Amino acid sequence: MMLRQTLGGEMSKFDVLITRIFIQLGFMVAAGSMLPPLLALFFWPAELIWRVSSAVVAIPAFLFAVTYPARRRSVSGMQMPLAVWLDVLVLPFLASVLILNAAGVVIQPGPGPFGLALTGILILAGWAYLQALRMLLQRHSIATGKNLMEGAGEALRARLKR
Repeated sequence: MMLRQTLGGEMSKFDVLITRIFIQLGFMVAAGSMLPPLLALFFWPAELIWRVSSAVVAIPAFLFAVTYPARRRSVSGMQMPLAVWLDVLVLPFLASVLILNAAGVVIQPGPGPFGLALTGILILAGWAYLQALRMLLQRHSIATGKNLMEGAGEALRARLKR
């Protein structure tokens, strides 16, 4: 949000959506990470902790992935780029790992699959953030004719000469 305002633009509905998705993914990972130790404080059996925690995180992760294309299209009016589709397809895969961990099917319920999926969601969110930032900078460059990356490089070189 600050970057958009710094560049002299106002927040669009698309910018609000993009900001919201990173907050949602961050809270999903943070809350999901806190759930197993919380349940352990109540002396739940370990296998039950990982099954319940996996199910609790899998549901919003899967719903997020399924609804994201429509939410994005409704605010942008454009088709999603291939790179974004690839990001969106990784999230249901990670949610599937959590579902399998919760069900105890194919995967023995435990902390490994849970940690793998949450780490994957966090990495995915970071990667998607970098893609969104690149897209924002490209749009700004096209609109203004200024390449912000070149300007940053020139400013850094000037500081290093001092």
